[in-house]
Amino acid sequence: MLGDVQEMCMSAGTFCETVAGQYQQALGMYEFTLVCALALEGHDSPSVAESYGCLGNVYDTLGQHERALEYYQKALEIDIKVSGQHSSLVASLWNNIGQALRHTGKYQEALEMHAKSLELRTCIYGGDSHLHVAASYTNVAIIYQEQGKYEEALEMHAKALDIRTRILGGDSHLDVATSYNNVAIIYHQQGQYEEALEMHAKALDIRTRILGGDNLGVAESYNNVAVIYQAQGKYEEALEMHAKTLDIRTRILGGDNHLHVAATYKNVAIIYQAQGKYEESLEMHAKALDIRTRILGGDDNKNLLEAASWLLRNKPT
Repeated sequence: MLGDVQEMCMSAGTFCETVAGQYQQALGMYEFTLVCALALEGHDSPSVAESYGCLGNVYDTLGQHERALEYYQKALEIDIKVSGQHSSLVASLWNNIGQALRHTGKYQEALEMHAKSLELRTCIYGGDSHLHVAASYTNVAIIYQEQGKYEEALEMHAKALDIRTRILGGDSHLDVATSYNNVAIIYHQQGQYEEALEMHAKALDIRTRILGGDNLGVAESYNNVAVIYQAQGKYEEALEMHAKTLDIRTRILGGDNHLHVAATYKNVAIIYQAQGKYEESLEMHAKALDIRTRILGGDDNKNLLEAASWLLRNKPT
């Protein structure tokens, strides 16, 4: 009976976290799953480690990276006891610890964790022949990218793209679209806007072929194209892409109840601000601020409050 409750709570937590974006509800489900696992199996069990890992994922998403690291470390200690140093579970936790460290700006420590994960994954899966290895290359690339080491980042993304196209059959899988998207972001950061648009177009083509036009992955691609247009000063084209993004996100995510919707409102606000449309910009900033305050609380909104304050001080009278 308790085992069935544990399984249902884990499934509900996964849905809240990965589909609905309801992170506080996900935390509640995972915490109850942890209580069940401790009661049924004791502390040093795979189910307890899984619960700790899931809690770490949510806290990392919520920006509570130090707390996430605490839970990842607890999960790692159990998995090493249960499965040994050379298991895929341990490799995944090294990866997650690397992600959380990156989010705190500890890039060198993060690279060390991802290097451990990559070494273990290549050993387990026999070299550059598994999607988890591609994921590790991608994570290393993201750190190089955040350090401004764009050539090194492109090299890592190229390795990930090569693995994915070989394993997944060319331009016919969503993970390949993700790799194109990753390369596009670096081109964008280098100011190579046309090259970035070309890569985003490839990602968008794959996503629309596989997912149809009404999907969050497609919305992400529209958003990415909009950001490039925005950087080029093509504001009307950017607003058109953001409108497509917002339409999909609000319908699928249930209106103004998700951080991705808030991000779109913020992007639109920035464009209106650049166009001198201060009232429209304030309206969009207010929508973004309302969503983020409801989901994350009031302490995470300093930048949005500063933007709104600037607009109030500087709008024409």
